[in-house]
Amino acid sequence: MGSQPLNPTALLAQLVECGVDFVVVGALAVGTYGEVRGTGDVDVMVPINDDANRKALDKALRKLDARKIPASEGGIEQGEPEYPTLMFQTRFGKLDILYRPDGSAPYSKVKQRAVVRTLGGQSVAVVGKDDLLRMKLAAGRPHDLQDVASLTASEKGELRRIQLTMKLLDGVAEEWAHDLTAARVALFDERARVWVQEGYVKVDARRSGLTDEQLQLWAQSLAERLHGSEILAEPACEAEITGI
Repeated sequence: MGSQPLNPTALLAQLVECGVDFVVVGALAVGTYGEVRGTGDVDVMVPINDDANRKALDKALRKLDARKIPASEGGIEQGEPEYPTLMFQTRFGKLDILYRPDGSAPYSKVKQRAVVRTLGGQSVAVVGKDDLLRMKLAAGRPHDLQDVASLTASEKGELRRIQLTMKLLDGVAEEWAHDLTAARVALFDERARVWVQEGYVKVDARRSGLTDEQLQLWAQSLAERLHGSEILAEPACEAEITGI
């Protein structure tokens, strides 16, 4: 099966028909809040360790003629082993299955706070705006940060400086801690400075289009991610935000 044109309505309808429990996230969710941008896939979050839902999802994937996209074709399995992101090509376009997106609460909380929206005539659960913003800030890619700016009443023209200090885990290799932090921060600001000093990893970055609160959320998400990678002693950071 080659790459198929995306048909979100048909794809979501098949998931609903097979009884899959899911919440729409990603660009389609952004679009439901009035900020529409193009997307090449459908992203849905599903519960972890739910055997009945796994069987329903497997049934839907069979009916969709789904083929898992291997790494050689740009597919990935990211996140912790118990929280993978799986990518499939289906007869209605690309489908990404997420078990715990970056920055998300457990599925039960995300589903509880979700809103029901009609997408192409199909009623589905869509991630709540606050949860969506947290996911976008945690993912931290340029288009995610653009989505955050467009979804909120931020002062889009104002450049802000954020300086972070995070305590390293005892015994962690400083070069590895530096490189992993720098790779993540570069998604936020490719010109950011990252260095290690006296047991701490420090960041000096700049970004426009986000409020101070959103910058704090990004900083906290970064600290939580680095702590999960066993770099930081605790999932917290000191953040100083100033104007430029």
